[in-house]
Amino acid sequence: MKRHATTIVLVVLALALGVWLWVDRDRVTEGERKRRENSAFVVWRRDEVTRIAIRHDDETIVLERDRASNDKRGEGKEGRWRMTSPREERADPVAVERLLSTLELATIARKVAAGAAVGLEPSAPPRAAGAVTMGSLEVPFVLGAPSPQPEGSSYFRASDAAPIVVSKEVTTALLAPSDTYRDRAVVPYLATELARFEVRYGVTTIALERLDEHSFRVAGTGLLASRTAVARLWAALAEMRAEAFPKDADADRLTANPTVTLVLTPKDASKAPAELVLGEACPGHPSDVVVLRKKPARAAACAPKDVVVALQEKPDALVEKLPFTFGMDEIEELRLERAGGDPPAIELARKGTGFHQRAPVDRDLPPAEADAASELVTRIAQSEARAVTRGGGAFPSIGRAVVHSGEREQIIEVGALGADGRATLRRVLDDARLEVDAAMWRRFVPRATSLRPRTILEGDARRPSRVILRCGTDQELVDRGEGFRLVSPAGYETDGAIVPLVDALVRGHIDAWVADADDGSFGFTKDGCHVVLVFPDGNAPVTVWFGAEGEGGVYVRVDPRPGVLVAPRSLRDLAKSIYVSRGSLRTQAERIERVRVLAEGKPVTVADASTQRDTMAALFADRVVSLKKPEGAPDLVIEVTVAEGGPARRIACKSISKTERHCGLDGLNATFSVAESRLAPLLIAPDGGAR
Repeated sequence: MKRHATTIVLVVLALALGVWLWVDRDRVTEGERKRRENSAFVVWRRDEVTRIAIRHDDETIVLERDRASNDKRGEGKEGRWRMTSPREERADPVAVERLLSTLELATIARKVAAGAAVGLEPSAPPRAAGAVTMGSLEVPFVLGAPSPQPEGSSYFRASDAAPIVVSKEVTTALLAPSDTYRDRAVVPYLATELARFEVRYGVTTIALERLDEHSFRVAGTGLLASRTAVARLWAALAEMRAEAFPKDADADRLTANPTVTLVLTPKDASKAPAELVLGEACPGHPSDVVVLRKKPARAAACAPKDVVVALQEKPDALVEKLPFTFGMDEIEELRLERAGGDPPAIELARKGTGFHQRAPVDRDLPPAEADAASELVTRIAQSEARAVTRGGGAFPSIGRAVVHSGEREQIIEVGALGADGRATLRRVLDDARLEVDAAMWRRFVPRATSLRPRTILEGDARRPSRVILRCGTDQELVDRGEGFRLVSPAGYETDGAIVPLVDALVRGHIDAWVADADDGSFGFTKDGCHVVLVFPDGNAPVTVWFGAEGEGGVYVRVDPRPGVLVAPRSLRDLAKSIYVSRGSLRTQAERIERVRVLAEGKPVTVADASTQRDTMAALFADRVVSLKKPEGAPDLVIEVTVAEGGPARRIACKSISKTERHCGLDGLNATFSVAESRLAPLLIAPDGGAR
């Protein structure tokens, strides 16, 4: 018996405590008063709040929490709030949460002197009155007259406590109209809950039907719906939240001839389909349109009118032209294989932020190849077919591409490349036929160059000592230890921009290697644009050939090495540049004695001497147009007299456009393109007026 005594005592104490708490549940304890002695409400039991009633301006707002509710909007834990007055509907959980926090955290802004008229007397009706119900405890409150300080504050009393002053925030919350607490969500179902989504506008009807938990197909076609288009539609639904609430009569009138009609069918057959219509502009809200939810429960709102345009998706844009529904970041494994195993399959698996190779050899990829693998996966994920049609019948496959994301697998079967440079892929998920060009087709078959590092010379660290350019203007530059100098054509100063070209050719990044060999379709010709790089040891010079534009860049091949790559167009532009110094027109400021300007053959009064010197010292051309003198008669001539008795420098320019002039320097066979803005300071008179 003694060994059970302790247990019996603990049970008795627990029962006593429970009885005490039960009896005390509808009273404010001294502990609660002490903890909240500086609060507007001397008691606040957050978990027990089940009802808030506020009466003001001939309107009674009643918010009640249903503890038994459990919905998909994240309100199941504490219960869903509903408005039961002045209308019966779901309450906006964000607005209710904001009200609860405001009342719970409301503090005494200042105390009120006894006997002061504060608008809480029986003869003075309060601006607002109500009660907060916490379990079996009800705490009444009243909001009195405005208080002179702090700004926006009001007199207030909760329960039988003395009057106090509360902040502007509390005042605003208690005087807010009932629309503040109306549910802003017009669309009753989340995208994940839908089995079908239908949009009707004009004579057009588009509809999506759920294919699986992650995908939709376009109704009537059986084809996979575009992930991007679906995302746009879901975004439009998310934007369809109430900015304001129209009157019922206005809602009916302004949606009588709807611009857009939506029908949302949930996966749960026990739930009714939703029907929403979008109509004309909301009264008083010209940037919104009226949205009327007819089913399953009527609701009207003013929503941003941009959703009307977003929902009017074109039927052709709904079909997925990408091969897979996974984005690049979602692809965890990729396998490319060809029938017969020649070339061998390539298999990649994500490792950290990059990829590990599983086949043809299991190995960790060095950084340069890991970068190429990431680029390959990105290009495959973002490849877009020219056209997509519904399949049917057998499909002659020469290989396939398989991707995994988690436990999900998707397969593309690859057809042969035709003589016209076109091929067909089969997307197994929806049996779609994707018509693709050769560039896209090559990404889906294993290649020797699939993981080749994305540099032109592939790790060749040698620095060329001689560069021969054959891309329009023949040029040759040689580096004898003092930087590159233009040796052919002779007699010109060299432009430093040759260094970026050499750097880009030797170690610059390219877009991707796209083919193992030139099949004649890449636009290379025997007399086409090319650059020869010769190295100090005289061994193994390379020639970089430029072909046609394609795949966002320009095709390039490197003799004598195999393979075709895509490089930025800017690299070809550098190869076509003329490397005569773009500073040939400038004159050192300290050498300038006088500047004379003639426009249309007439002298021009130019800016002050300091501006003249600064302008001529900074007169760099944007590019060299040709190694010939400018054509046509000049409309602007600049004569610069230099110190030390040197010959005057004469620059003749002709306008090509409002922003460009072609200029030449006497004694130099070259035409330079100069921005008008570089010459403009010479044509500004001392008084600031343009000449």
